[in-house]
Amino acid sequence: MPDWNLVGKQHVLAAIAECDRLGSRDFLQRYRFGRARASTVWHRGQEYDSKAILGVAYLHATGRAATADDFTRGEAGAVDLLQGLGFDVVVDEEALAAEKAPRVRKTTATKPARASRSAPAAKPRRTTAKSDERVKVCPTCYMALPATGICDNCD
Repeated sequence: MPDWNLVGKQHVLAAIAECDRLGSRDFLQRYRFGRARASTVWHRGQEYDSKAILGVAYLHATGRAATADDFTRGEAGAVDLLQGLGFDVVVDEEALAAEKAPRVRKTTATKPARASRSAPAAKPRRTTAKSDERVKVCPTCYMALPATGICDNCD
């Protein structure tokens, strides 16, 4: 569970600068965030995805990026944190209310099992959680390092 009190305005500004440098699409892909559905941060005439910016700001503050699963209050929590730091956040209230509503899972009718032969039980697959992966950070500029391990900014 992240300690969001560690994130300051300078960390959010660093995340915004990184998003500007990478472009929104690459920024979201690098840190495994989706597009914001209900809120965007406006800074100097540009809009940014609220949860992604806050998640990468957490990286700049602590050295570990927050994942989408770390936002226990969803976009509403990100909005509160960013507004508390003095950022202009535009919120679509209807979309935010829809995010808070519990999602109903559709059920589908299942086919009856064949009586003649039963399939062998599938072996459980072992996977690593994406949140366990650590993003390596440049100790000089605190930007995420590419796979080469050499900072593109500092060289």
